[in-house]
Amino acid sequence: MKDRGIPGYLRFFLYISLFYIFFTPLSLFARDSIVTSECELKTAYVYQFTKYVNWPEVKKDKKELIIGVIANENMVEALSRLNGRLSQGMRIVVRSITETPDLGDIDILYLEKGYLTDDDLIIEAVKNHILTISDEKDAITKGVIIELFRANSRLRFNINLKIADKSNLRLSSRLLSLADSLVK
Repeated sequence: MKDRGIPGYLRFFLYISLFYIFFTPLSLFARDSIVTSECELKTAYVYQFTKYVNWPEVKKDKKELIIGVIANENMVEALSRLNGRLSQGMRIVVRSITETPDLGDIDILYLEKGYLTDDDLIIEAVKNHILTISDEKDAITKGVIIELFRANSRLRFNINLKIADKSNLRLSSRLLSLADSLVK
């Protein structure tokens, strides 16, 4: 979309709205349409987050942006729809993680609610400059950078800036301004 003077935060919500509108009719025919719609909305947010993160030099000049997913099959399937899309000039590759992962080449780690149980995994994510995202309650107090949550039937997010700094990740001021709360 060509920039026609539309502020970044409006573009962000426009992309999310269009993504949601596009996938909602498909989900109406799904067996678990409410779950599927929720997964698709979270996927839209994850995709938008990829555009507002600057990774450190050790992760620059990559051709692929790898998203590791530890989640149930509905969320893995929804996030897999990002395969092949571009973000910051990199092709997105989504990997479902079922065993103890080697996080070395992962750029984003999505941990679904109920899967955020391993403190060592979060420590490794910080060491490897990985953007962590979870919908687990109080995820930002457990070391996750972005926590997705529902409030008044809307999806919102909190950001833990301390962990982002420890991970050497720079989050855009546009993204920070849209967060519900920031942990500093």
